[in-house]
Amino acid sequence: MRIGLFRAAPSAHLALALLLAGCTDIRETRVDSVAPPADFAVDVTILTGSGVKDLAMAHARQGKFTLLADGSLHADYGDSLDFETRPAPTRWLYEQQVDGVWQLAQREGWLDPSASNPDSWPGSVKAGVDEVVYLLWFHADGTDWWFVRRSKASELPDPHAVALVRGLAELAWATDRSPDRHLPHRYDFGPNPYAGFTKAPPYSPPKSAPSAP
Repeated sequence: MRIGLFRAAPSAHLALALLLAGCTDIRETRVDSVAPPADFAVDVTILTGSGVKDLAMAHARQGKFTLLADGSLHADYGDSLDFETRPAPTRWLYEQQVDGVWQLAQREGWLDPSASNPDSWPGSVKAGVDEVVYLLWFHADGTDWWFVRRSKASELPDPHAVALVRGLAELAWATDRSPDRHLPHRYDFGPNPYAGFTKAPPYSPPKSAPSAP
């Protein structure tokens, strides 16, 4: 369900300020802080092609995870979710958990804007029929940068992208689906408490009364 629009583009004022300051490319900036800045935010979108709509893994189903600067984590799965949608809030993270997301992104190499994909606007990216696509968008210290990672369903996806996506999925309580999810569920509620009322007692012939002499 579309709750609201999420626009990742820098504001016009920020773009004008960078132009006046003589900055030709925000990718020259490297975000290497030990702790996350106050404006740290992450937006991860998983796009899947029409031929890969029934994968069980939490990192391979079409969905979205958005961590905002206030610590709110928004997450959901569904074919209608794309880069410009924001799911409803799932939970608010503790400061230590936000720090953990920052450190995870740092370990997996996502905090280097110079390595981003500025020529591919995430909102225009589509998944091929047999593709899983990760759109990884970051904001820190007033800078936006993003990555696009594609893989075929038959291939192993980028392990660094998978690590980040699964880290966010775990925080959002999203799990892999069971391989027997299409089978009917059987529930055992124990013995029938009414069995004694529905079963007739065993038949026994009546005893004949003794005859008088």
